[in-house]
Amino acid sequence: MSGKIIYTYLSRMAEIIKKSTSESRLPNDGSIDAVAKTITKLNLLSHLPDKNISDHDVENDSLDKVSYYIDLALTTFQNINAPLLDSAQKMNFIFALSKTYEDLGNYAAAISNYQTALNQCKSLQSHAMQGKIMFRLGCIYSERGEWKAAQEILKMAVSLLETTGKHSDAALTKIELAKIAHRKGEYQDAKQLFEQALEATDRISDTQSRAVVSNHLGIIRRMQGDFDMAYTHFHAALIGFQSIQDLHGTAESMNNLGLVHLRNNEPSKAIDYFEKALQFCQMIGNFPLMAFVYSNKAELYMKTGDYPMASNTCSRALEYFVQLRNPIGISKINMMFAKIFWHSGDWKIAEACYKESMTLYTNFTIPLGLANCFTEYAKMLVELDRADEANKYFNKANKIFKKLKINNQTKIQLVKKTRRTKHKTEKVIAITNGAE
Repeated sequence: MSGKIIYTYLSRMAEIIKKSTSESRLPNDGSIDAVAKTITKLNLLSHLPDKNISDHDVENDSLDKVSYYIDLALTTFQNINAPLLDSAQKMNFIFALSKTYEDLGNYAAAISNYQTALNQCKSLQSHAMQGKIMFRLGCIYSERGEWKAAQEILKMAVSLLETTGKHSDAALTKIELAKIAHRKGEYQDAKQLFEQALEATDRISDTQSRAVVSNHLGIIRRMQGDFDMAYTHFHAALIGFQSIQDLHGTAESMNNLGLVHLRNNEPSKAIDYFEKALQFCQMIGNFPLMAFVYSNKAELYMKTGDYPMASNTCSRALEYFVQLRNPIGISKINMMFAKIFWHSGDWKIAEACYKESMTLYTNFTIPLGLANCFTEYAKMLVELDRADEANKYFNKANKIFKKLKINNQTKIQLVKKTRRTKHKTEKVIAITNGAE
């Protein structure tokens, strides 16, 4: 597993270095040999039958080595190759290197190098490339929860890309703006933006962009509780991605189809899609999506009552989310751990996790996550016979659902009854859930 992922990245770096050196007719400076040797070493390492070394340990060790050699390639380029290349060659190399850092989840290095490439673009007055770089920066800011910065730079990217006739890239940038509205809980705005993007993709016959839009329209439908329409959109997206052999899109669509089956209480179908999604993620090295797939698998284990497996899978997902500094993922996993502790009887730890999740969702402006957190926390309070507090959080949750204008929003009623036992009279709280 690890060998395939690492081989993908190192092969890409080798191609970048070879291209830059061949175009400038520079002698081999040793960096290519270093990369080639690492490819061989890691490929062999991934097949070692040593039972004392887990795939996960090999993967982490391999990623450390990849980061080291990418840094080495950058240093080599800056000190040996760069002085002999023209500005356009430098810009293209740095852009490719930045994308590799981004794929590895090293967002700080990616942003720094994208900014370097962006400055070179401005000096060259290459507006189309400038728009592409701004698009990538906007995507990173969005992943980090920096919505305002992401929206500002993406809007500038749209203008540049449309002006230079890069309509396909402009459509993708509009999709990213719609995704931000979606993540902020502005679902009506997101739906409108996605539909506008869908019209743009139809005009340019862009199969990939259309598949991306279908995927996100499916997400909105799923969150509204319309699982049939969600499935239709996700399936259309999957067919689109497969038709152009887009493995990233295929993996994302499979993950989303798995979630629909999970919401429909079809765990066997859900796990099948999740496993297929993970296979693609591991093949192409899509670590951000891999983290979310693991979190969805953990949710499935929780629904089937397998809390030890849920805990192990949550830990795996959290490791990736922390490395990626992804606030949405960290908040989600923190809330899932709260539920695991709750069902394990560790009420105090569970309560602390729920409160921390509320803080994270509030700070990063993720209203739907906050509403779901309020709901789950209130359910725990019911079991602790803290009905008044539970009511308070249920009401907070319903206000958010109403504000978000989500159809089939979670409807919760607290019905007070009495039940006599041999020892005491208990209050029984009945909870009715219309949707998640």
